[in-house]
Amino acid sequence: MKIRLFYKIYALSLFAVVVSMSIMILMVGYFGYFNFREYLIKSKMQEMTWLADKLGEYYQTHGSFDEIRDIMDNPDRAMSSFLPPPPPFMDDKGRKTEPEREIEMLKKVFLTKDNKLNVASFIHFRPFLTMLDVNKNIIVGKNFNRNRDEFVLMPIKAYEKTVGYLGIRKPPQVTHPLAIGFLRQQLSMMLFSALIIIVLTGVLSWFFTKKLLAPVPVLINATKKLASRDFDIDIKQMSNDELGDLALDFRKMAQDLRMYEQKQNRWISDISHELRTPLSVLLGNIEAMQDGVRKTDAETMNILHGEVSRLIKLVNELHEITMAESDNMHFQFAPVKLQQIAEDVVELYKSRAEEFGFEIRTMIRGGGTLVRGDVSRLRQVFINIIENSLKHSKSPGVIFISCMDNRLGVTTTIEDTGPGVSDDQLGMLFDRLYRSDTSRNRETGGSGLGLAICKYIVEKHGGTIKAVSGGMGGLKIEIILPGEDEHE
Repeated sequence: MKIRLFYKIYALSLFAVVVSMSIMILMVGYFGYFNFREYLIKSKMQEMTWLADKLGEYYQTHGSFDEIRDIMDNPDRAMSSFLPPPPPFMDDKGRKTEPEREIEMLKKVFLTKDNKLNVASFIHFRPFLTMLDVNKNIIVGKNFNRNRDEFVLMPIKAYEKTVGYLGIRKPPQVTHPLAIGFLRQQLSMMLFSALIIIVLTGVLSWFFTKKLLAPVPVLINATKKLASRDFDIDIKQMSNDELGDLALDFRKMAQDLRMYEQKQNRWISDISHELRTPLSVLLGNIEAMQDGVRKTDAETMNILHGEVSRLIKLVNELHEITMAESDNMHFQFAPVKLQQIAEDVVELYKSRAEEFGFEIRTMIRGGGTLVRGDVSRLRQVFINIIENSLKHSKSPGVIFISCMDNRLGVTTTIEDTGPGVSDDQLGMLFDRLYRSDTSRNRETGGSGLGLAICKYIVEKHGGTIKAVSGGMGGLKIEIILPGEDEHE
C-alpha cells in the first residue's frame, strides 16, 4: 500500500512530539520522586540547624563533648530527674504535627528552661540522631557504622571551625499518603498538559504540513503532463521556500523544453527542406537524362556537380554545428595575432570579391595584442562572415573590415553596404538555419548555419559577437576577443 508523503511527514512530526512528551513525563516522574525525597532531607536539615548551633555553644562552654559521651556510654547516670520525657510525636487527635510544632516540642525536650542544652535528651533520639567528633568517632548513635548511608551529616562549628558533626537519619522512601498524593497530582497535571500539547500539535501539524506540501500535487500533475509531451504548464510560486523555488524551476524547465521541442521540429523541417532542394534538382536532371529529354553534356554535368557540391557543403556545415552543440568541436589554442589572420583572409578574398562586384576595404591597426586562439577556426569565422556578405549584399558594393587593439583585447568589425535586416531580426541571425525573408534566401546558396558556427567559435575563444545595423546601410558584425598575457 502506497502511503502519501503528507501522512508520512504528519505522522513523523506527531510521533516526535509524542515521544518527546513521553520522555519528559518519565524523566520528571522518575527524578521528581528522588528530588522530592532530597527536598525532605534538606528541609529536615534546615529544621535541625538550631540543634547544631546549640552543640557548638556547648563545645565552646565545656571545651569538648566528653560529658555527652559519658552519658551515652553510661545511660544510668542520667537520673530520671535530668532525663526529659520523650517528645509527643502525635497530637491530641492522633495526627502528626506540623514541622513548626515538631521543632517547638523538640526544643522543649533538648533545651532547659534557661535555654541551655540538656544533653541527656540524646538518649531518646539515638535511633534517629547521631553525633560525631571532628574525627568522625561516634559520640551519640546506635548502629551508625552499619548504616552510614542512612544519615546526612551537618557540621558543628565552634570558634569558627568544625568541631564535630550532627547526623540526622534520612527520611524513608516516599510512602506517606500525602507525599504520594502530591506526586500523583503533579504527574496527572503533566499528563493532562501533554495530552493538550499533543492535540494542539496534531491540529497545527496537519495545517502546516498541508500548506508546506501544497506545491507537491501541482508538481505531480505537471510531471504527468510533461511525460505526455504537453509543455503548456503554468505553475505559480505557492511558497517562499525550496519547494516554491522547485515549482518555478520546473515551470522554466517546461518552457525550455517547449522551446527546444519547437526548435527541434523547425530544425528537422529546415534540414529536410535544405536537402530536398538539391536532391530534387539531382533527381530531375537524372530522370531527364534517363528519358533522353536532357543530353549528358558538360552543362548538365556542371549542374549536377554544383548541386552535389552544395549538398556536401550543407552536410559539412550540419556536421560542424552538431559538433558545436555537443561541445565536441576540437580547438588548438595558441597565442596568435588576429590582425595577421584578418590580412590573410582579405588577401585571399580580394579576387573573389571582385568577381561578385564588391570592393574590400580595410583598416587594420596594431597587432601588439595577442589573443589565445585557434588559427584555422578564427579564419573560418572571417570566411563565413565575408561569404555571408558576398551572398546577401547587392552588388556593386563595399565590404569594410576593421581590426585593432583596445583595452579589452582586439575588436574586429565586418560591415557591408546592404541591404541590412530589421532590428527585430538582428538577435536571431545567429540561430541555426535562420534567414531573413527579405535578404536571406536559398537562391544564393546560403544554409543559415554559417553565423551560428561563428558564434560558437567566438564564444569558445572567450569572446563576444553581435550583429547591429551598420552606418553604410547594411549589416555590421562586431567581434571582441580577450587579449593573451604574453607578447612576441
